[in-house]
Amino acid sequence: MLSRVTSRAAAALVALVMLVGVPLHADAFGTGSAVGRTAQAKHIPAPQSYFGFAMGTTGRLAGFDKIKQYFRLVADRSDRVTYQVADKTTMGNDYPVLFVSSPRNLRNLGQIVRDNQRLAERGISAQEARRLSERSKPVYLLEGTLHSTEVGNTQALVDIVHRFATEDSGYTDTVLDNAVLMVIPSGNPDGQHLVVDHFNKTAGTEYNRVYPDLYHKYVGHDDNRDWFMFTQREIRTRVRLEQTYRPVVGHYMHQAGATGPRLWTPPYDEPLGSGIDPITLQSATLQGQEAARALTAEGKKGVGSDDAYGIFWNADVMGFSTFLGTSLFLTEIASARDLAYPYTSADGKPLGSQNRTMRMLQPYDKDTWTLEQIVAYAKTAAYAGIENVAKNPESWLFNNLYQTTRNGTALPDVEPSTPEAYVVPAGQRDPFAVLEMMRIFEFGRAEIEQARAPFTAGGKTYAAGSYVLRTRQPLGRWIDQLLKIDKYPEQAARKCGSCPLIMPYSETTDNLGLLLGVDVDPVGQAFTASLQRVHQVRPQPVRMPAAPRGAYLVAPESYGVAHVLSRLQKAGVPTFRAGEEFEAAGRTFAPGTVVVPPTAAARQALQGVSADTGLQVYGSDELPKVDGFTLKPGTKVGLIRGANNMPGGWMTWMLDTYGIDYKVVSADDYGDLAAKYDTIVLADGVSRRTIVDGLDPAKNPPEFGWARGVGEEGWTKLAEYVSGGGNLVAIGSASETARALLDLPIQNAAPSDPAKLNAPGALLRATYDPEVPAAWGMPESGAVWFNRDAAYRLTGDGQVASRYPGDGDLLASGYAAGTETLNGLANVATFEVGKGHATVAGSEITFRSWPRQTWPIVVNSIYQGPSKPDRSG
Repeated sequence: MLSRVTSRAAAALVALVMLVGVPLHADAFGTGSAVGRTAQAKHIPAPQSYFGFAMGTTGRLAGFDKIKQYFRLVADRSDRVTYQVADKTTMGNDYPVLFVSSPRNLRNLGQIVRDNQRLAERGISAQEARRLSERSKPVYLLEGTLHSTEVGNTQALVDIVHRFATEDSGYTDTVLDNAVLMVIPSGNPDGQHLVVDHFNKTAGTEYNRVYPDLYHKYVGHDDNRDWFMFTQREIRTRVRLEQTYRPVVGHYMHQAGATGPRLWTPPYDEPLGSGIDPITLQSATLQGQEAARALTAEGKKGVGSDDAYGIFWNADVMGFSTFLGTSLFLTEIASARDLAYPYTSADGKPLGSQNRTMRMLQPYDKDTWTLEQIVAYAKTAAYAGIENVAKNPESWLFNNLYQTTRNGTALPDVEPSTPEAYVVPAGQRDPFAVLEMMRIFEFGRAEIEQARAPFTAGGKTYAAGSYVLRTRQPLGRWIDQLLKIDKYPEQAARKCGSCPLIMPYSETTDNLGLLLGVDVDPVGQAFTASLQRVHQVRPQPVRMPAAPRGAYLVAPESYGVAHVLSRLQKAGVPTFRAGEEFEAAGRTFAPGTVVVPPTAAARQALQGVSADTGLQVYGSDELPKVDGFTLKPGTKVGLIRGANNMPGGWMTWMLDTYGIDYKVVSADDYGDLAAKYDTIVLADGVSRRTIVDGLDPAKNPPEFGWARGVGEEGWTKLAEYVSGGGNLVAIGSASETARALLDLPIQNAAPSDPAKLNAPGALLRATYDPEVPAAWGMPESGAVWFNRDAAYRLTGDGQVASRYPGDGDLLASGYAAGTETLNGLANVATFEVGKGHATVAGSEITFRSWPRQTWPIVVNSIYQGPSKPDRSG
């Protein structure tokens, strides 16, 4: 599991920065060491001299190891640059960050951080804010290659850092004196190693030059879809840097497809969410147009804006820093062929749209695009954005830090539709879900309060222990963004009254309560309550029962039961799950309840998981007499994830996080799947082609042999594995793969025509049958993720664990039209296949790990298939 930084630890981190007066040291994050103290300027080689080629040279990419070495050298020889290791990555590489400014500013960086943090605090006066804005310096963040195949931007950052370290000019003096550049050479260092090293190693071979698998261990390209769950280590590292240094601008340097605009820059497209402070968005538009102006002045054509990247609806892509007052300045530059080779249009016509419009004043007029141009466009845009802030430092500090915070603390007045607070009632069915939700807000440094005594708000009485998240606070917009029911602005998200509805760049909802299965109540009016500030979120306090004579019991209602089952498996504790409701220990237990013998090993495992999750363990002196199933000891799980398949990557993160013992199924395993796996999971995105064709061994190095195709023979062997007694769990689009593989008695009845059904990433209402093992522990109704997924009509025998309600609009949060076409259809169903079992979930119930409430369906299905019918007592 990933490490968690508490708000108290984060505060100590900031205190350390302020104390030492230098950039954040890696040691503050627990790793690495600081490099590059201020020094006399010495000879700094130009990049072309150091690397042996100029940045942007066709067919040449500087490896990330050598780039880090170069940046260390620059920092050693320049008093304008410091180099730090902010953290270690998921795969153990360094996560570097550079600070570039005048020697004086770098010496005073502790004071700058202190002033900028103060500007973003609630309650300071406008007079003090003006004084601090005059004294301090804005921090300007540049980040390259969060997406690792977008290689040109990191190469460009090499030239950018070199220029500011060596050039003496009016431009560099203005920038260095008036701003501090915080440069993250790569937002995903692991990916730079994987992608660029692969590119360089395959030079002169018959292998494909582009890395064929996920360029982040878990999430690949989805590493910038994690800005509210904060699951990945690199995302948490950048957020901690942003929380500490409070940049007024974040220039996130990306690349796009080869045939669009040569460079896209703000303004952004519709839709616009209510959680965005207008100052940050207007400032981002200003940055974009400054970049466009500079590019046009240099004769760089094909610069577009608007009509794309409607990223300001959901928190998953707009980024957390937006809520800190950072203006999100996104540039998307057209890519080259095979990362570093010229891309030429097939028809010889100029690349990109040739329509001269207000969105593209000067179309690109050539049929070829090169890495050299990518680097050149990136540098021009960066230099223009940096200069715009450096020429107006006081205005940026005052507006983006002080004014946005002031707006946030008066949010219900600024945005009258915003409630005064959100209350998370005590005593919920899943205390682990509440814990995970509150830890998200804790990591974001929201102000969290908890009731000391019962109170009344919005006409409802709440028990002591209920959490309160007020919206009148600096992060009030973020809280509201994540907890409100999303209602899509169907009229506003159009260019005209009769124009087509514009969908957001990503999904249409990010409602945390529905995703995690936590009840959250908006309270529209101010109220009084005895509240205490929560400085560290802890699991619900629980006590282990005295050692019982009969059994330990754990109720199934929490998705944290996944931790219980995996730890019991790891400890080798015999585990029984009740197949029906029963009475014990003075309460009623639902089907799926975990029943284990009162051994020392069981107590140790349960005590640990209970303390970590807040789940209550019960003791019964009598062993319940109930039918159920005994789990197979050491259940062996295989995952068919598919190369470069992001849902498969997310599934590995979930399995790792919940401690489930698994292996990625290799092509070599198909000879005897039954000997290796009790359960095989098909991740969303895994198709027949993934399995049969896979990666071509002639085009990919041997280390990717695990993902090669297994042909028709392997496809048949997978079917035989199931019918011979194996267990298959298929999620999302892989449910159709399973249907074809096993000839399951289901028919996808969800319309494929968006005119009949359009639900592009929304939460829909669903019902569950908790007596079906796949749905053990689920509520009778809840929300399920749906994104143009399958929904089934059964044509033969099978058990339906979840279906869509039989009538009415199904939308719970987000945007969906035509959901009545899903009424009564099944989402999750289980089947007997010969001697084996299969469970399919038509919707992607594991989407990016967000819909945790439906995670028990996967876990139940993994362990249930190989289990044996039994009776307790």
